[in-house]
Amino acid sequence: MPIPTSRILITLSFLALLVGLMSVSWQFKTSETTKSEDPVVATVGTRSITLREVEQTVALPLYSVDQQRHQLLQQATQNLINEELLAAEASKKGISVSQLLDEASQSESIARVANLPAPVKRLNPGPIGDNRDHESSLDTQEQARIRQALLVFLRRKTDVHIALPNPEPPILAVSSDHDPRIGPDDAPVTIVEFSDFQCPYCQQSVHVLKELRQIYGEKLRLVYRDYPGPNHPYAPQAAEAAQCAGEQGKFWEYHDLLFARQLPGKGWDFHALAIELGLQQGAFDACLYSGRFRKEVAEDLRDGWKLGITSTPTFFINGRPLVGAQPLVTFQVLIDKVLEHQSPS
Repeated sequence: MPIPTSRILITLSFLALLVGLMSVSWQFKTSETTKSEDPVVATVGTRSITLREVEQTVALPLYSVDQQRHQLLQQATQNLINEELLAAEASKKGISVSQLLDEASQSESIARVANLPAPVKRLNPGPIGDNRDHESSLDTQEQARIRQALLVFLRRKTDVHIALPNPEPPILAVSSDHDPRIGPDDAPVTIVEFSDFQCPYCQQSVHVLKELRQIYGEKLRLVYRDYPGPNHPYAPQAAEAAQCAGEQGKFWEYHDLLFARQLPGKGWDFHALAIELGLQQGAFDACLYSGRFRKEVAEDLRDGWKLGITSTPTFFINGRPLVGAQPLVTFQVLIDKVLEHQSPS
């Protein structure tokens, strides 16, 4: 029997109304989601301050907190994996974990992995299947070494995958100011370093940065910015001295000498270093003792404070922060990722 036209029209009208309501509902939810993602956290008169705006001012400290959280999660994940490996092996053998460790202490192969001269001899030996706590006969260090060796053995024969996501570093707007730089201005990767000539960790990074320049060549530009710490009394004038050497085209050479002659708790003979580099003494001394670059160093320090820098060295690789004296491979991972994203698809 054919459906009446009036019923069809009513049905179509109802469907149109339903679609319209769903569209309005979706738009409302989208609007609400957008608002909730960046809520207003303060108002000053008619000025509204949003959560995203606040987060941008402390992006680097928040990232450091995220990294600490990630480290805790990594440690907790490893602990759970270890407990699961031991429990599974003990269950397979039909014994307790304590008895499993006691059994491992008698194994030649486990002793070798644990770097023990021979299997541990129990003070009160008994059958593996009994309920006595044989592990108590081992000293604490031996227990730890045997447990770790057993875990190495179990990991080798067990398929273990970890999918804990790494925190994504923020991309910050970091000015390169008018500071000393090396490498082409149009290089696809720029590393801005905030450093301190009296900082031992900054000294450790000097050779790493030189290696990076050799590896990446014209693809890399380095910018040096001063961030003398309050516990390094000689660092501010060292920063000014390097800038004065830069007036004569010798910043990086003076930079290298300052780090090479760095001694804990001691300063430098800036005049002697200038002589060693063959600088014009009158011009260098006039620059240094006039405090010509004091404002420049202070501006670098202020910019570092605004970025939330709390320690040196702190690097920004195209705006992505990397804190501390890091090995070469850590820089390479970040640099290669930047270059990969910039390459044409």
